[in-house]
Amino acid sequence: MSIAKEKIVWFEKRIADFFKKGGREHLPWRKKRVLAYEVWVSEIMLQQTQASRVILYYERFLKKFPTIEALSKASWEEFLLYYAGLGYYARGHNMLETAKTVMKEYGGIFPRDRKLLEKLPGIGPYTAAAILSFAYDGDYLAWDTNLRRVMGRFFFGGKHLVSDETFWENKYAMPKKEMNAALMDFGSSLCVARPKCEACSLKTRCVYYREKGKREKMTQKRKKWTLSGNPKDMRAIVYLHECHKKYFSSVRESYKPFFLPVGYATRAGIKEYFKKTYGLDVSVRPPHKRILVNKKSAILIRAQILLGRPCFRVFPREAISKKILEML
Repeated sequence: MSIAKEKIVWFEKRIADFFKKGGREHLPWRKKRVLAYEVWVSEIMLQQTQASRVILYYERFLKKFPTIEALSKASWEEFLLYYAGLGYYARGHNMLETAKTVMKEYGGIFPRDRKLLEKLPGIGPYTAAAILSFAYDGDYLAWDTNLRRVMGRFFFGGKHLVSDETFWENKYAMPKKEMNAALMDFGSSLCVARPKCEACSLKTRCVYYREKGKREKMTQKRKKWTLSGNPKDMRAIVYLHECHKKYFSSVRESYKPFFLPVGYATRAGIKEYFKKTYGLDVSVRPPHKRILVNKKSAILIRAQILLGRPCFRVFPREAISKKILEML
């Protein structure tokens, strides 16, 4: 995967021009002297969540937990008051665990070493690169969905076609901190899922635009099957878990998910059932599969406990049969 340096320079210049005119400098985590803790909080919240929705949560969260030391002392119940609503609650558990680890092992300061960062719960290659770039001015590109989409389309013709991230090394001029922010903003405003090509300053040399998206269409994954039918006539089979590491069973003898009565196969219904039956507040994911149980429709749903004390037998993931894991 080789790209001429001249094309990269041309690309950078136009991305820099875009950033000067249309960059999201108003985002609270884009301030000049941002702390690694603040970058980390923003990046975790931004996973699978739009920036416009995160802003309010981010500002409220930092008022309550202004430092990683304050967060490390929080209970799950205290934390949840300022996080609930963002979803993907495994992220929240990882945040509390990481805060405690950083305080205990690194004196409350996020390490500047990428490998050490990636060992922390919930921090992968992208989040580590973002922390190092934005907080420590590190020479790292943070390869998130936006970067892959913009780079993949412009240089190779499709958002899934960046197979080797090193093609960019030693050929760039922009500081990585500025490049990361510019590409994130460009990817969220112009080079979106349905790209606004006619308004794009890159189109004259963009492979995707020149080929009318042919390569991307060839590599597109098939759309996931969507549920049909009336939920009122279905049963919900709920896999209640904690961070996908341990699962709660509806019986004590062996692992068995929760088979809810007919009429509770909606998100609201499932929440109502666990609250009324067990006194638990649960987070419910969208249904991911439909099966037939005794010739009647049932939907498989993953959920996890937010608040309350479960009285169920717990099974670690490795103790659950392969057949059941395939349905998860």
